[in-house]
Formats: sequence, C-alpha cells, structure tokens
Amino acid sequence: MKNIFLGILLIMVFVEAKAQQSVHLDVDNIYCIGNGKLAAYFTKADIIQLFGAPYSSPSVLEMILNDTTLSVRSQREPGAAIWTHTIEKGGDKVGTITDFVDPEKPVLIREFDFSKSISFSLSVSSDVTLISNEKGTKKHGINNAILIESPRGKAIYNDYPMPFRQYFQIASKGTVFISKQSNEIVCEPGKGTLYFIGGPEYPDCMINSQAAFTVSTDEILAESRTSWKQFTDRRLDFKKLLPVHLPQREKLLQTIDDVAINIKTQQASEGGVLAGHNYHLGYVRDQYGVSRCLLKLGYISEAKQILNFYWEVWQKQGVIKNAQGLGIDVFHVHENDEVEITGYFILQAFNYLDHSKDDAYLKEIFPMLEWAWNCQVKNLVKNMLPFNGDETYVAGAVLPRYALNDGSAEATLLFITSGNRLIQWVEKNGLWEKEKLKENKLILESTEDKFRPNFIVDGVLYANNPERIEGLELPQFRHGVCESMGGELCRFFGWTQKNENNRYLCSFCFANKTLEAVKASRFNIQSVSLVPLYIQADLFDANEIFAMVDKIVTLYNTAGKFPSRPDGNVTVGYDYGLFLYNLTALNHPLSEEIYTKMLSVLDQTGAWVEYYADEKPKGTRYRPWESAINLEAAIEFALNYKLDKTPVKNQF
Repeated sequence: MKNIFLGILLIMVFVEAKAQQSVHLDVDNIYCIGNGKLAAYFTKADIIQLFGAPYSSPSVLEMILNDTTLSVRSQREPGAAIWTHTIEKGGDKVGTITDFVDPEKPVLIREFDFSKSISFSLSVSSDVTLISNEKGTKKHGINNAILIESPRGKAIYNDYPMPFRQYFQIASKGTVFISKQSNEIVCEPGKGTLYFIGGPEYPDCMINSQAAFTVSTDEILAESRTSWKQFTDRRLDFKKLLPVHLPQREKLLQTIDDVAINIKTQQASEGGVLAGHNYHLGYVRDQYGVSRCLLKLGYISEAKQILNFYWEVWQKQGVIKNAQGLGIDVFHVHENDEVEITGYFILQAFNYLDHSKDDAYLKEIFPMLEWAWNCQVKNLVKNMLPFNGDETYVAGAVLPRYALNDGSAEATLLFITSGNRLIQWVEKNGLWEKEKLKENKLILESTEDKFRPNFIVDGVLYANNPERIEGLELPQFRHGVCESMGGELCRFFGWTQKNENNRYLCSFCFANKTLEAVKASRFNIQSVSLVPLYIQADLFDANEIFAMVDKIVTLYNTAGKFPSRPDGNVTVGYDYGLFLYNLTALNHPLSEEIYTKMLSVLDQTGAWVEYYADEKPKGTRYRPWESAINLEAAIEFALNYKLDKTPVKNQF
C-alpha cells in the first residue's frame, strides 16, 4: 500500500510542477536569491530558474557548470541573500563567484574571480527570441549583451499565460564572455561580471540595464548588504531570547536566519509569497503559515504585506482563489476554493491584529473578511464544509480526491475558529445589525455543536465525514484535478465533469474512461488531529487534545516515524512542526526528540521541503510554508525549554 501512495505522490508532484519543472529541479539544496521583482533559484553555483519582474513569470533560462569534476562549496552571508561559491578542482582553488541582487531593481549580478578558465552551459526556453544587443553597451565596458524576448502567452504555471512580452538582458564584463554560438558563458582568468536584468517590458529592461551599468558592482553589493542588514536588524534578537542551555541552540539560531531569508527572497514586491520553485503564484494556505512565522520573528510589516496582497486582489476582482498571480491578474482555481483558504485568511487577519493592534486596518479590509465568511456559510451542508482541492494531504494523495465533497474536519474547524474571532470582533465594533449578528451566531453555534458527532468516532478525530454528500446533488462541473490522475491524453488539470458514479474526469477521460463508484470511508490523517491546537481552536479541552496527540505518539514509539496516514509512508513536511507544536504545549517528554528529529531533516540551505517519503525529501524544496510552520514550532519549543521542566499531562 505504501508504494501506491508514494507512486501517486510522485505523479502529483511531477504533473503539478510540469510548467516549471526541468531535469535540474529534482535535486536537494535548492535556494532562492530575489528582491521581490526578480528571482533566481540556484543549486550551488548553478542557476536552475530565473524569472521576473513580476514574480508570477515563467523561468527563461538555466546556467549550469560544465565541468562535473569541479567541486563547489556555497556559503550564504549571515543575514543576507548574498552567496559566495568557492570552486575547486582536485583540492586546488580555481576561483570564486559572488551572487547578489540589487535591492530595488530587477538585477542579479554574478561576480567572478578565477585563476583558471571555466564555463557554464546557457540554456534558454525554446520559445524565446535571442537578440545580440552590443550596440550602445560598449561605452559601459560590456563585452557581450543578449536580449531575451519572451513571447506574450508563455505559460507562467499550468497554461496560465503571460499577458505581455517580457524582456531580460544578459550582459558580461571583464573576463566573462557570452558565446551565443556555443550557448556557453566562458569565464577566463581574472575578474569579470555577469548581469541578469529584468523589465518586465522592453523600455523597463533597457532603463534598468543603463542604471545597472553606470554604477559600480561594488556599490550595488554594498547597497544590497545595507538593505539586508536593515531587514535582519528588525528581527527579534533570539540570541538573547533563547535559553543558553537549549539543545542545538546554534543550529536553531542559524535556521532562524535561514528561514527568514527563505521567506524574504520569495516575497514579491506586491506582498504575496511564492510557494517554492514549482509554484510562481501566491497560495493562500501557504501564506497563512508564512505569516505566522513572520509574526513570530517580529516581521509585522511583512505579515501585513501578505494581507494587503489579498486586499488589493479582492478589491480588483471581488474574489480570492486558491492562488493568485504576483504582479499580474491570474488565478489558480482548485476545487472548493470558497472553503478552508477563506477560513485561513480570516484567521490570519486576527493573528496579525494580535501582534500589531492595528484595528483600523482590519476595519479597512472588513469587506473582504465578511465575503470570506459568507463564502463558507453558503457551502455548509449538515453543518460541514468540504475540502479545498489543493490541501497538501490531498495533493499528496494522502486523502483521495474522491473524498473532496465529504465533510472536512479541518475546513469546518477553521470556519468555527476564525468565525468566533470574526463575530466577536464584529459585535465589539458594531459592524452588523442585530438581526444579522444573531443569525450568524446561530449558524456558528450550530456548526460548533455538531462538530463532535460529525467528525469524532470512538475518540478519533477523522479527517472526513462521507455523510455530508448523502442525498446531495453534486455540481456537474468543477475546476481542478482529473480523478483519472494522468496518463496519455489526460488533461489532468482544468475543468472536470461528474460521471454517473460521482467521479470527476477531464474532457478526454470523461469520454473515454470509466471510474467506478467508491465505498464511503473515513480517513485518519495525523495532521488533522494536530491542527486544533495549532490554530488555537477552543472546541477541545486539554484532555481531548492529549488523547489525540497520544495516539500519534504511540504510533511514533512503535514505528519510529509518524507518516501523515498511519498506513502510509509519506509525511507532509509541516507535520513535523505541527507535532512539535502540540508536544510543546502539552509539556510532553517526546518534544525534545521530535525537535531534534525535525532539525535533522533540514537540507543544507536550512529549509524544509514539501513532503518526506520514508524521511527522504520529495516534491518542492526550499518551501516557505513548511519551513515557516516548523520554525515557529521550534521557536515555541525553545522559548519554553527549561532543564528542570517536568512534563505535566493534560496541562497547557
């Protein structure tokens, strides 16, 4: 059975990522350098993606070191997204590369200092146009300049098109040369510079190029360091806050810096945060965990920027979907986008309020919060909400997609928890008439009263309840994933149609395949039992929380691991953090072991990833969402750590 789950997971990861995927992305230790306008994903000294402005853009190139006998040691400057790569051959140093971005303009700079020649292959997308652009650049000491024209309509993700032509310029100086004929970048002995300059459109690209060429790269590097220092100085001082006897204290301090840079490099100037190298969009659920981590680190303004990103989109479009474009108008629409994510960003707004006391801002965005509440209310059936189709354990096939319209414990609990915060605040501020307030209070109370009988059976909190769809006429069409799950000619993602067995298939599979009806089943997913405490739901008392968590502890003590489903081998990456968060709150003696285990699966960039299969990384690396949740849990553990701490059962 576990191999089936892993196989489905790998199909999901590949197909969902195919618009951005390349052969070079299936590697560990991917990291990002970005300034909110232009971003590049690297692995060691290789560029595996470059895109922007804006952040919701397709990648246009790769730059891969040719000589596989060269060894690379990559080091990030503390508190900054400035990387230095030391290149060696046979133990002897060949040279160094320093990578950094301009703090304001969409410009990535690579500085080379080599004693021997090396070269990189330069691969660009087949649908772009390359234009030699030396004219007008010689006066700036440029050796070669190539303009990349990316066509209108090029896919950002899936088949979502860029609405305009996009321009980039690559330019070399000093001992670095671009060979258009051999598709190589050659670095001769000495010092040289390579510029990657974005637009997005032609005039922008040319103006940005002129500005970059007329300032020394030393000055740009100094400005970049200053900008990063200002960001890092705004962080809470964890060197003072963490207990001196904390286990792995230095590793946690390093991870705090790593994750802060991880998030900041992937936060677009519009405020939304990328979900990693495969997903050049702003995803609501992902950004909830990111926002919480930002608040934990002291970055209140960055957390507000995420909310403001939603607010700008909502004012323009009147809706928020599973993911929104960063800098362009595009939605990634999944199944049931009116639930779960809507609960998350109501809760996110109140998390922000708790830290900022910015009541005026919540009043400003209240129309959006009210819309999010109403979206959920109209989807209630038997006091239950369905699943959003891009929930991580759905995308990872931990929960089968055919269960999406079942009652969702997590979505319903988010509705209850965020609804309690919203309605209390609405009442305090007199924002609804008495009758409207009374009506919505009754809806909330009814949903809360029915939660236990709907989702708890013999003390187990189940992820789903199939009774929600009994007698319910499901919609004929929905936008999301084909339940046939790929194969030749399958459209996989897009509009799907319900067959006679209530299974949703793309246009091709609906016409050519048969999917049988499935037997209604309940699913026990570990992370669902860990969510109540994480979102501070007051529906459960300490005894109930302890009992739910203790079942996961028992499985862990028996098997030495905690897959997201007890009968599987896949752990969604944030389950480490959710588990630790619960154990810490319960003063459980296992908390230190899970803290240590969670730190042990960090990659060399200090990031957690999308999934782990048998504790090996799978899916998208350098993930803000998993890294944010896990880091928040680690900090919470650390701030509560005492050498004489005695576990107290059932006490928070």
